Amino acid sequence: MAFQMYMIAFAGGYSDATSRSVQHRVRDCNGFTLMVMKTGLIAAFDDSMVPTIQSHPSVQMVGGVTLNPNGYAAERLKRIFAENLSKQITVSTEPGSPQQ
Repeated sequence: MAFQMYMIAFAGGYSDATSRSVQHRVRDCNGFTLMVMKTGLIAAFDDSMVPTIQSHPSVQMVGGVTLNPNGYAAERLKRIFAENLSKQITVSTEPGSPQQ
């Protein structure tokens, strides 16, 4: 499983319903939403899921994202991604418990 970061552009304008629906598709593909914007999402998911996510009727485009580690906003974006990711992952301390 090769997780990558992707920009997912919405087809048409932003709406809460569109955003939620696309985020559910990402989640259904075992992915995570890293950031929500008016134009789309930045998400992390297995690269084999690109066609499945791209087939969503509210998705216009899915394209890879790479951050320049020395870039102006890279550290801030990493903090935002980490904060949003932490809201989606449940960590269990019980042995044998699934983590998701």
